[in-house]
Amino acid sequence: MLYSIHGRIPSKKNQKSIFYRNGKPFISTSQKFKEWHKYAVEEISLQKPKMHPGPVRIHVDFYLPDNRKTDLSNKLESINDLLVDVGIIEDDCWQQVPEIVSTGQLDKENPRAIIQIIEIKD
Repeated sequence: MLYSIHGRIPSKKNQKSIFYRNGKPFISTSQKFKEWHKYAVEEISLQKPKMHPGPVRIHVDFYLPDNRKTDLSNKLESINDLLVDVGIIEDDCWQQVPEIVSTGQLDKENPRAIIQIIEIKD
């Protein structure tokens, strides 16, 4: 099954902020990441996602808008968490997702991620 998310995929790990509640600090995902996540959930939902109970192989092709250095593994974490949140995969633990492959390419005109979920047969 193929899914696509358009735009720059943010790194969840690098999108944390420190907030204070009752004088005590806590770390939370940034508003920018939350906005991307909401947009990505809506975009994936329009593609009629199917639940893949696992195990599955995930292949993600990132098409990046520029040549800035970027860590694909951090972006992959954002994608994996999104797939769990929309119910495409149950969990992103190694038992459910024993194999993940990602590639990076330049596409200034159409940055996106193409996600392929492949069910692993016993």
